[in-house]
Amino acid sequence: MVAPAAHADPFSSGSLVVERIGNGTTALSSTATQISVLEVTTAGSLTQTITFPTSGSDQQSDSGSATSNGYLNTYGGFVSVPGYNAALGTASVAGSNAKVNSLLGTSGTVVTRTLFPTGGPSGTPPSPFSGNNYRSSIATSGSTFYAAGTASGSPNTGGVWYFDGSAFTQVSSTAATVSVTNLRTVEIYNNQLYFASSSGTFLGVSSLGTGLPTSGPALPTLQINAGAGASTYGFVMFSTGSQGAGVLDLAYLADDRTVAGGGIQKYSYNGTAWSNSWSLLVGASGTSTLQSGTGVGFAGIRGLAGTYDSVLGASLYATTTEPSNNRLISILDSGSTTPSTYTTLQSAGTNFVFRGVDLSPVAVPEPSTYAIAAVATLGMANLMRRRRRAGDLDG
Repeated sequence: MVAPAAHADPFSSGSLVVERIGNGTTALSSTATQISVLEVTTAGSLTQTITFPTSGSDQQSDSGSATSNGYLNTYGGFVSVPGYNAALGTASVAGSNAKVNSLLGTSGTVVTRTLFPTGGPSGTPPSPFSGNNYRSSIATSGSTFYAAGTASGSPNTGGVWYFDGSAFTQVSSTAATVSVTNLRTVEIYNNQLYFASSSGTFLGVSSLGTGLPTSGPALPTLQINAGAGASTYGFVMFSTGSQGAGVLDLAYLADDRTVAGGGIQKYSYNGTAWSNSWSLLVGASGTSTLQSGTGVGFAGIRGLAGTYDSVLGASLYATTTEPSNNRLISILDSGSTTPSTYTTLQSAGTNFVFRGVDLSPVAVPEPSTYAIAAVATLGMANLMRRRRRAGDLDG
């Protein structure tokens, strides 16, 4: 684990960070391509672009076509960026065991760069997500993080892994009858680890173990059942106070289907169960329409971030599903009516694609001491938001 020098400007409070894949020249494919983290204001202005090296000792790249990869996360004052320790043009990079995770601090520079074991599923130590996709990660400090993905081979090295600053531990249970190891994104809300998946019976958002587990086997519990055919990626969860202080009772899920039921989904919790309020697809580029039915050029959603305000409602930020030159959009849900329009903030550009999106990093206490009451006291209840994103394509 090393901390390479990198030049960037400090992130601005209240802005967005979005992961962009591609170099703008070469068509996106399964070969390794450039990763950049863009800082964008919530009004859509580009503030800065932080590009990772594509060769040398600090290289970090990702697949141009593996839509499940590239879902960064912000938590605890750090942006966690998953990827591969592979040079530009490396073939079929998503199946490589040469994985790497970088944490950016509030300064915008890399503070730690962690290489994964490369010996395969039965190596000593084993390779997390051996032979398959590394999709999402979230930091718990400047040197620790959770990582999510799927794996090939035996023993199974998919699911969620925890890096404690020196070694990796597989947190997910691999018991086939009660677990899921084909995961998309990970998030932390109210000091609890959650993940999104669309595998087996775990269709939607699940919790893993109790709190923030650092050892396994931890069992998953399906919390929000998105239903048959669901294809969940990013998600955000909020507490509006309707079910008591700190109780998560509002959620939005990103679904990459382009048929009715896909797009962005709203869920509410009544104290007993979560229920779907609406599902909306995103109108074609050049429009501003959200609608529940399908339409020509309509898109689903993969990356998702957001904030909640008791007066304004939920401000949501999402990345659409076009395979190239997709969009970063914003949606305002006031809660009084179903939203019918969206705003395009940025287009990725030719031979680029946006994947994960989140809020810029904010310096907050470590998760172990992060208290909901303290957040409310500081007048920062909107930090009890949390995002978006994830993906799925084994290749």
